[in-house]
Amino acid sequence: MCDKSMGSVTITKPAQIGRVADKDILTNHAHQAKDAIKTTMLTTQQSSLNSIRLLYFFFRFSTGSLIPFFPLFMSSCGFTHEEIGKLQAIRPIVTMISAPLWGALSDNTGKKKLILISTFVISAICRQSLALFTDNMPLFASALCLTSIFYAGVTSLLDSIVVSSLSSKERLNFGKLRLWGELGNGISSTLMMHVSNNDAYGFEHLFIVHGVSAAVAVVFMLLCTPSDQHGQNQTKEMTKAKGSDNNDVIIDWKRSLLDAFTNAEIASILGAVAVTGCTISVLQNFNYINIRMLYKTHGQEDILGKEISMYRIFHTSGGMLTWWYSGTWQKRLGPNGVIIASVCCMPVIFFLYAGVGDGLDKRTKIGFAAAEAMRSATFAALWSSATIRVNMISPPHMTAVLQAIMEASYKGVGSTVGAYFGGAMCKQFGIANTFKLIGKCLVSL
Repeated sequence: MCDKSMGSVTITKPAQIGRVADKDILTNHAHQAKDAIKTTMLTTQQSSLNSIRLLYFFFRFSTGSLIPFFPLFMSSCGFTHEEIGKLQAIRPIVTMISAPLWGALSDNTGKKKLILISTFVISAICRQSLALFTDNMPLFASALCLTSIFYAGVTSLLDSIVVSSLSSKERLNFGKLRLWGELGNGISSTLMMHVSNNDAYGFEHLFIVHGVSAAVAVVFMLLCTPSDQHGQNQTKEMTKAKGSDNNDVIIDWKRSLLDAFTNAEIASILGAVAVTGCTISVLQNFNYINIRMLYKTHGQEDILGKEISMYRIFHTSGGMLTWWYSGTWQKRLGPNGVIIASVCCMPVIFFLYAGVGDGLDKRTKIGFAAAEAMRSATFAALWSSATIRVNMISPPHMTAVLQAIMEASYKGVGSTVGAYFGGAMCKQFGIANTFKLIGKCLVSL
């Protein structure tokens, strides 16, 4: 075969033509193989992400079917506002102590999945026992304490396992995974609000739904979370990437914790989380009690269940939208910017819950709906940003313990102060006046 170019003749032999053709065929096969591998990896990755979405959905469905109604359940048992505040303070106090211990234990042993599932199962069983002690406050408090001990590290362990399993690019989409938990929580809490306000059912049926849904959540924890061996291998790889051999490293936990707490960014994140935990604790413990009292005062108790369910829909929607767009906001403002913006929203939420209209008019109800949406949105924005940032800046051997310390700052330090002092303030000034007073204090800060 001849190829004439610029007056010269190039002769290509038949053997050369065959070799070129074979090379092209091999190249095409290689590209096809790479495309097939890439497609398989993407399919596997998408399947894994779908499993995580289902895990969050059923986990939050189980907790949302009962935990949000504890204040109402305690009130129906005859406990006073002050007693409710003290009982609700048990969980954050215990969390403040227990959560870091569960995190340290999981980091030290590498058995994150085992500890996650076992503590969640035991906490669910202890929570079921609360229905047996409604007329005995000491036993009720003891059961609540045991529940809190074992549940203290569950959420932080789950978030730590999931975030650590994601690539650096996927971590900004953590909020989109977490929103499925918000969806599960919203559906269950909305349904259970109807059940709790129906005379034919009552609060005892909430415990049944919680038990069944918790069992489903355990199944998905077993199926959807990476194995402990996978987590241990990942930690070793991260440690080697930083220039050390994991087998030769002896962790100085005292020094590691000191370095973490003296890190200005970590300390500021923990402080913001604690402040938010304090304020949201007051709202969670007393906002529905205030709404119920207001509806009774104005003779609208017959539509209470329906309209609180509507408020819960706004609560779920606000959280889901924020979880979905949390990655975009972090790209624009940075994680710390999102955290600051979240804290700045809290005074507005208190004023809305206190009532912006005249009695129980349309403006007041719109304010309740807006407050519900803003409360869940504030938490979602803060928690997503704080979780991702803390995981990024923490040493590989401390991802779970720092996540647990953040949980302790929110549900421990913050919620303890909010529950205890919130109960005392509501008794002294009334719930609505307490909300206004806290809102004014936050604005002055």
